[in-house]
Amino acid sequence: MEIDCPSSCPYLKAGRSYQAKKHIPAAETTAHAREFDESFVARHAAALNELSRAIVEQRMDSPWLVDNDVIEVYKAVSATLKTLSSGIYYETLPEGPVRIALFRRVKALLDNLMDRALDRGQETLKVSEAVDLLDFLMLTANANSNARPKSRQYLDWLAGVAGMADVAGESARLARLIIP
Repeated sequence: MEIDCPSSCPYLKAGRSYQAKKHIPAAETTAHAREFDESFVARHAAALNELSRAIVEQRMDSPWLVDNDVIEVYKAVSATLKTLSSGIYYETLPEGPVRIALFRRVKALLDNLMDRALDRGQETLKVSEAVDLLDFLMLTANANSNARPKSRQYLDWLAGVAGMADVAGESARLARLIIP
């Protein structure tokens, strides 16, 4: 029997807190985290909030979206932007319709952030800054997820950070099934 617990399930929360106590971040992750200081987060807070909200909204549209899907999309968008910074436009698409839908949403949002007109009082995002944002999001995803293939721990954490935990939890609760 498989039970797909809603994010608010006390047993799921207890299991996650138990795993978090046992989780020791890799030295590589800790070293990479030092590259992103508080000024990075403050400088890019608006873009990070928009990206977080877009990902949580995509989760509400696609309740079968899991943490691994999001991480793979981050990698694909990052690879696409890295080739763009070298002057070549080539999309590195992830596999699967759920991932492609999220890829399109994240890519469109980043394109919008990079194309903003300065006369509207908004700073444009450089391609290198967009890559840094994706690196930061991958770091947070790796730090706030676990190795289970159907894990949504990072997505739940992201919904909380984006201030959308109640909305995402209710949407996910309505879409759940218990399959005997």
